[in-house]
Amino acid sequence: MDTEALLDEWRRETRNGPVAKEARTRDGRLLNYHGRRLSRPASEVYERLMRMGSGLDDLWPLASIPMKTEGALAVGVQSGHGPIRYQLFAIEDQGRIEWRFTMERLQGRYEYAIVPAGKGTLVENVIDGSLSGDLVEVWPKAIGPLHDWVLERIFDRLDQPPAPWFDPKLVGAIR
Repeated sequence: MDTEALLDEWRRETRNGPVAKEARTRDGRLLNYHGRRLSRPASEVYERLMRMGSGLDDLWPLASIPMKTEGALAVGVQSGHGPIRYQLFAIEDQGRIEWRFTMERLQGRYEYAIVPAGKGTLVENVIDGSLSGDLVEVWPKAIGPLHDWVLERIFDRLDQPPAPWFDPKLVGAIR
């Protein structure tokens, strides 16, 4: 699988609208991509993504399987949702948030990229990894479709203004 060529192709497709694509190989290689141009500024998109899994998260759409972090988002923090576990690996201010999976049967990176695009933002989510064991069969039947659903809802929410209660400065004043 030529990961870079596929990502380049899928990124070009975002010029025509939202893109959700996946490539898998029989040996468990996985490339999952979601890209969308949003009307919101890149700084706002980045700030909201950096609050995911916290008490101020207005993006995560699945209350029955919440995303949780073990502290503020900083390199090294452990995070997860349901049975999926990952560790924050890298943060590029205003541009990229990358986790690495910490599971035996799911390895690789999980990343958000935030790119200013005209008056808005191109936001991307990429899983570049490998599945092993029963996850090779379970991913396309259950985990993959749920991941895709969650990502599209997060992107829908990112394209809307933040929740009115969401200004962290005001939350601090309420205490």
